[in-house]
Amino acid sequence: MTKIAELLKQRARAFDEFKALAEKTSLTEDEQTEYETKKRVVTDLDAQIARAKEAQALSAENAQPVAGQDNVDNTKVEATVETDRYVKERSLVIGAAAKMMAYGGGNLFNARQASMEIYGERHPVTRALVASTGASGGFIVPPDYMNEIIELLRPAAVVRGSGPRVLPMPRGTMTLPSQASPATASYGTENSQIATSQQTLRQIIASYKKLTALVPISNDLMRYADPAIDAMVRDDLVEVIALREDLAFLLGDGTQGAPMGYTGFANLWAISQGGTAGVWSASADSVAAVNGNPGNPLLGQNGGNFITSNETYTEQTVVNELTGMINRLDVANVPDRKRVWFMHHRTYNYLFGLLNSLGLYVFRDELTRGTLYGYPFKKTTQIPINIWDPTGTNKDCSFIILAEMNESMILDSMSMELAVSREGTYTDANGNTVSAFQYDQTLIRAITEHDFQLRHDSGCSVLQFVRWAPAVQ
Repeated sequence: MTKIAELLKQRARAFDEFKALAEKTSLTEDEQTEYETKKRVVTDLDAQIARAKEAQALSAENAQPVAGQDNVDNTKVEATVETDRYVKERSLVIGAAAKMMAYGGGNLFNARQASMEIYGERHPVTRALVASTGASGGFIVPPDYMNEIIELLRPAAVVRGSGPRVLPMPRGTMTLPSQASPATASYGTENSQIATSQQTLRQIIASYKKLTALVPISNDLMRYADPAIDAMVRDDLVEVIALREDLAFLLGDGTQGAPMGYTGFANLWAISQGGTAGVWSASADSVAAVNGNPGNPLLGQNGGNFITSNETYTEQTVVNELTGMINRLDVANVPDRKRVWFMHHRTYNYLFGLLNSLGLYVFRDELTRGTLYGYPFKKTTQIPINIWDPTGTNKDCSFIILAEMNESMILDSMSMELAVSREGTYTDANGNTVSAFQYDQTLIRAITEHDFQLRHDSGCSVLQFVRWAPAVQ
C-alpha cells in the first residue's frame, strides 16, 4: 500500500510536468523531445501502478490468517475503523479529502483511488469521496462534517455553537409565513353584534448567500498522510469560512451579498416602530440607533431594542444597562427560552473584575458558573472594540448582544463544496499574483451557501457604544 501511494504521488508530479508542455500552443524541437520523454514517464508510472495493484490483489488472495484472526467459522474478520481517529474527529475528513484531491491532480477518480490505497476502502475519507459529486475536482462534504467543523471552532465561531434553529434550504430560497398582527376579541351584550377582526400576515423570504474562501497550502504538507497534517489543512481551510460566517450572523447589515445579523435585525425593529437605524464605523463618527415611540405594549411594541451605554460608566450604570437589555426583550414579548449574551473578551474581563463599594465582586461568582443574569454568554473578538461614538470623542466602543436563540434561524442551502488545483494562480494579500505551480502549492477553494434570519425582528437587544474595560489593559 505504501509503494502504491508513493507511485501515485510520483505520477501526479510527472503529470503536472507533462501537462505544462502539453498545454503550450507550439513546441520547439527540444521541447517536443522533452514532451515525449515526460509522456513516457507518465505511462511507465501507470504501468508500475497497475502491476503493483495486481501484486497486492494476488497477495491478498493468497494470504493466510494468523492465530486469532479467524472467527469460529474460519471466515476472515473484516477490517474496522471504529477506533480510527477519523471516526472520532470526523472533521479531519475535510483535510484528508482535500489532500487526496491533490494526490489525484484534481481528478476525482484518481483521488478515490489514492484514498483507497492510503486509507482503505471502508475509511471515512474514502466514503466521503465516493459519495461526492461535482466536476473539476469539486465535491460536496456531507452536512454532518460541516457540523463537526463549526463545533471545532466554537470558542471563536459563537453563533452556530449557541443552539440556533438550523433548517435545510435545499432550493436556495425559502418563504416563511409569519403573523404581523393579531385578531381582536371584545365583550358585548346578549343581542349586540359581534365585531369582526382580521389578523394580518407577513413573509420572511430567505435566500442563499454564497460564502467563499481560497486557501493556498504547501505541497510539502500535502504529501504526508498523517492526522496532524490533515488537521492543519482542515483548520487553514475552515477557520476563514467559520469566522466570516459568524461575523455576518452577529453584525451583518444584509448588504454586499452577505446575510443580515443581529444588529441589522435590531435596526429593522427600531425602524418599524418609528425609530432610526444605527450606522457604526471604526473610521468616522457613528450614527446611533434610536428607538421609536412605543406602540401597543400588549403587542410588544416597545419602540425598539437598543440601549446606549453611558460613556462614564459605573457599577450602577452597568447593572442598569444589562437589566435594561433583558427588559427590552421581555416587554417585546420575546420568549425567554434560550437567551445568550454575545460580547468581546474585554467586556467580559471588565465584568469579571467589577467590584462594588464594599470591595466584593459583583458578577464573578456567576460568570465562573458560565452565566450572566442566568443566561449563558459567548466571548468573541469578532465583536469590535474600536467603534467611534457619534461625536468622535470616544473611539473604543463595542457592543453587547442578548439574543433569543429560538428566534434565530440558520438556513443551510449548500454544505461546503471543495475544489482543488495545483496549476492555478491567486492574488495574495499584497495584490501580487502568485503561481501555485511555481511555488509548489495546492489551492483549495471552499464554497458554502446559507442565510440567517430572525423569526421576529425584535428577537435580540443591543447595547451600543460599550466602553467597559479593565483598569489595566
